Amino acid sequence: DAIYFNPAGTAFFKDGWALSANWQMIWQDRDVNSALTNKSYKGEVYVPCMPTILASYKTGDWTFSGFFGIPGGGGNAQFNDGLPAFDAMGAGLVSAQGLNATSAFESTQYVFSLQLGAAYRISDNWSVYAGLRGNYTNANYSGAITAVHPQAGAVGKILDLDLTQTGFAFAPVIGVDYKIGDFNFAAKYEFRAVTNVENETDKFESELLGTYLGDPNLDGKVGALAQMLNNPTLGALATLQNGQTLRSDAPALLSLAGSWQATSWFKAMIGGVYYFDKDAKVESLLGGADNNINLDRNTYELLAGVEFNVTKNLLLSAGIQYSDFGITDTYTSDLGFINDSFMTGLGAKYSFNENWDLNVGFCYANYAHDTNKLNGSSYIRKTYNASVGVDFRF
Repeated sequence: DAIYFNPAGTAFFKDGWALSANWQMIWQDRDVNSALTNKSYKGEVYVPCMPTILASYKTGDWTFSGFFGIPGGGGNAQFNDGLPAFDAMGAGLVSAQGLNATSAFESTQYVFSLQLGAAYRISDNWSVYAGLRGNYTNANYSGAITAVHPQAGAVGKILDLDLTQTGFAFAPVIGVDYKIGDFNFAAKYEFRAVTNVENETDKFESELLGTYLGDPNLDGKVGALAQMLNNPTLGALATLQNGQTLRSDAPALLSLAGSWQATSWFKAMIGGVYYFDKDAKVESLLGGADNNINLDRNTYELLAGVEFNVTKNLLLSAGIQYSDFGITDTYTSDLGFINDSFMTGLGAKYSFNENWDLNVGFCYANYAHDTNKLNGSSYIRKTYNASVGVDFRF
């Protein structure tokens, strides 16, 4: 995985090919307790297969490498009971007609990446790397707000949405690695990937609820509502229209790390990552405003880990990661909330021989509970990740 985390360090690989194939399964709870609607909303994210493939070829002082994976996105998130923002929107639209509203929402977000580059060993201590990463962003949002009559039950959908966003972006990546004695130090800088995503809106509809209620006075009111919802110049909903483009940049980041091979059987590592979030532009799906300007500061992560060579063939590892986001109450929303987190992980590697390894791992992220002072809602997240991978060298 140095091909991704420390690409300059690949210049110190052995000559020949190195290949790694990895699989991760991720599941996450995303819960919202809304003071606005006085209701709890349970969201579930499940990613059954998140693959990563890494490969390198070293010849002399040069190492050529590449990886394909999914470094961004949150998988498939389902809110079967809807979200407060949509419930509130529906309530505002139908309350005058004596109706209630319920909602359901589902989103799928992935950023697929392919990176190619080369590392060069300057000396026995120094190496450098330069590469180019291409990102393909794919996100789908689907949901509905349904009007409910107190006696008659569901009477129709006032907003039915199925929208997919796609976009390409490219960004250079550079790195440096320095080795001295039992110590190794590395740095990597990923440039910002300026990303424009375009809407392909397959469904953005509203129904005339008067047909269901048999109320001639309601037809006119809801007919006006339907016209309003489908008005391409409408502020908050205009960004849902087909063909609209929004910015969804991947921020630049700087990572620094160091390791110490204290003994033949024990290694310790520390690191940090700094994300230049405020320089990136991420426009909201509802309204199109750049939400990153509401961040208080940039994000940083602190990491530490240890490795134990229990036997010649078995290595055990453990690590921790603290992530601190510069979120504010203005930044946080039902559609996009992130909390400071503390992650712990355990791993094991078994080497069948000098050319073949099997890796397994598990990590758990516990997020701080966040209560938004502007709307009184609280946001709760928990993430679990299991993984397995195989490494080959020849």
